[in-house]
Amino acid sequence: MNKLAVLGLAALVGLAGCTLGPDYKRPSVDMPSSKFASTHLSQKQRKALASWWEKFGDAKLNHMINEALDRNLKIAKQVQVVRQERAALGMANADLFPTVSGQADAARKEVSRNSASGASSADRRSDQFSVSGTLDYEVDLFGRLRRSRQAARAQLLSSAYTQDSIRLTVIADVVTNYLTLRSLQRQIRVTQDTIETRKKGLSLDKKRYKYGAINKLTLLQTRSLLQSARAQLPPLKKQVGKQKTALAILTGKTPRQIMNHMEVADGKFSQIKVPELPKAIPSLVVDRRPDIRAAEAKLIAANADVGAAKAKFFPTFNITAMIGSKSTDVSDLFDPLSTASSITGSITQPILDFGQRSANYTSKKARKQQAVIAYRQTLRQAFKGVSDALTEVKYTKQRLQSVRSELQKYRDTLQLARTRYKAGQTNFFNVLDAQRNVYSTQLDLATSIRNRFTAIANLYKAIGGGWTHSSDSLTPAMEDTMREYDQRARDASDGKASADNASAD
Repeated sequence: MNKLAVLGLAALVGLAGCTLGPDYKRPSVDMPSSKFASTHLSQKQRKALASWWEKFGDAKLNHMINEALDRNLKIAKQVQVVRQERAALGMANADLFPTVSGQADAARKEVSRNSASGASSADRRSDQFSVSGTLDYEVDLFGRLRRSRQAARAQLLSSAYTQDSIRLTVIADVVTNYLTLRSLQRQIRVTQDTIETRKKGLSLDKKRYKYGAINKLTLLQTRSLLQSARAQLPPLKKQVGKQKTALAILTGKTPRQIMNHMEVADGKFSQIKVPELPKAIPSLVVDRRPDIRAAEAKLIAANADVGAAKAKFFPTFNITAMIGSKSTDVSDLFDPLSTASSITGSITQPILDFGQRSANYTSKKARKQQAVIAYRQTLRQAFKGVSDALTEVKYTKQRLQSVRSELQKYRDTLQLARTRYKAGQTNFFNVLDAQRNVYSTQLDLATSIRNRFTAIANLYKAIGGGWTHSSDSLTPAMEDTMREYDQRARDASDGKASADNASAD
């Protein structure tokens, strides 16, 4: 009998290779063509993309990004989400294996005097002792548990890629806020220099007015120009304070440190290098952008949930086995004659659930379709971001060149206006107008330089730069899992291409 039970168990385990539900296939997408002959990056190129912010050559910026990666609370929170999903995967893995438990029992039973008339107290009393090990196992005949494990693995991947996406966003935010701060600091220096120049001009014009060299209207215009420059300082300093607070939040500063106003040493744009522009290869955008990978992982999980829901329509097979020892005396508990064992198999099939399983299956399929749509939306938003970033890079460069040329023109105009004014060939209003143009264009130049740097940073972010296998959230096992799904997607794509070629023949 025991042999038959073992053979039956082996047969059921052998049958447990059937997995219901659809295997994952990456949705077809109308991808843009690439102008690059190769879609592979060299080791040097990958290393450059991994720490793209270092290309700006600013040690203070690098330090702040390292602080953000270590202390940012959004990243820290997502780390705990990854830990939670890792634990969920551990539970899903455990469901595939038997549960083994040990149990020890001791019982004493004594019947009443009326039911055992004339018996002594010893005769009416009986003891029972047992020690046993129990094995419970659900045979995953239709793949419900394996689909659940697939879903748990994909959820873990999604959480890990989401962590990478948050890291990338935090890095880009630090770069953007830091460059904005540098721009504001430059505008403050320009304004302060302008104020000093205009103070000297006003002092000189007061003397000239005293001796009748200029009229009062000219003096008032000079004083107004000085007050106008002074009025520019408070808004600029207010913006500097806000940028420092934003950087303090991004770098994980405490409330006390935030209120104490984080100090950032002044720096110059001339010390910041213009990074080399990365290649925006469509296939690499799909492979590198962590938000796309996270959306795909969610789709993989939703696809596995469909299979798990489908398996619930079929019977559940459970096996329970026990082996142990039972005896009425503790001393005989481990005697070979006290050995007891049993094995039980059960099949459970819901007969009437009022549409519960059907509704669950329909719900899972709808969630999968939602995941497909979300994946396509993420792809579209990603390529919109790449397109916008490329456009931004192109036109911010043109704008910067134009502003620099314009500033030089206004400086030449100011020099000429001063020369002609001293020679009495023009009035002072032309000098004032030229001064205003030079000042406003200097402010525009600081903004244009910031916009140029920010556009390059946005391009790196758009193509997924900063995500590298040496620093991201994926473990080697998780990378293998994702490559497994990638291979399936490639095989499916190759199969479709072969079918198309065959039909063309």
